[in-house]
Amino acid sequence: MPIKMQKNALHVALLLGAMAQPWTAWAQPVTLHYIQRPPYMMASGEGLSGLTGGPSYLAFKSAQVPVVVQETPFARQLRYVETNSGQDCMIGMFKKPEREVFAKFTKPVYQDQPQVILTAAANAPRFAAFHSVVDVFNDKSMVLLVKLAYSYGTTLDALITRYQPTVVRTTDENLLMIKSIKLKMSDYMFIAPEEAAVAISAAGFALNDSKQITFKNMPDGEYRHLMCSKNVPDDVIQKLNAAIKFKK
Repeated sequence: MPIKMQKNALHVALLLGAMAQPWTAWAQPVTLHYIQRPPYMMASGEGLSGLTGGPSYLAFKSAQVPVVVQETPFARQLRYVETNSGQDCMIGMFKKPEREVFAKFTKPVYQDQPQVILTAAANAPRFAAFHSVVDVFNDKSMVLLVKLAYSYGTTLDALITRYQPTVVRTTDENLLMIKSIKLKMSDYMFIAPEEAAVAISAAGFALNDSKQITFKNMPDGEYRHLMCSKNVPDDVIQKLNAAIKFKK
């Protein structure tokens, strides 16, 4: 091939490569991370089901965004998104200003009911004198079990910061946390009521082994979103938003 034709062919190839780049970035599969956390998210065939897992996976399929579903411990998921090491999304996350610094959020996929306190049935009488969660926080003999780097919603997080209850932090997922509460290694934890019964049974306990304590002044349940790394293109977030069916 003459030199001039070779140069023209190379120019066309480079031009086509440049034009294809945005499509290639969009076509790269997004990794949708999950943990087994009934009734929020559970593996179901090649996809996910549950209150947040189902609509999140359905949004990817409806939007025709390439996706790979992967079971990943929560702390590792958060690290992937924080370090922006790939195109990663987490399911059912609360939207907070400090997270918006390193992540992108979709529209909500679900809204929790107000959180309840979960304690061992044998421990329940200790809560009889309390009329609000602030009363519980002010009793420093009561030990709150929380998941490391996890959010319980803007209002509850702010109350924990303000009143400084006695806290034990863990990397365990909810089922192991429930076992810790049952064994009275800690006194109480927060859990959404729609999750409590399923999680207690999944942890291997009878429902009457635990006690759910509700307060009328507990903050409203938070909205749960898909939280994605900054590497996930804006047009993908827009496509997911268009496909999400949840309405506030």
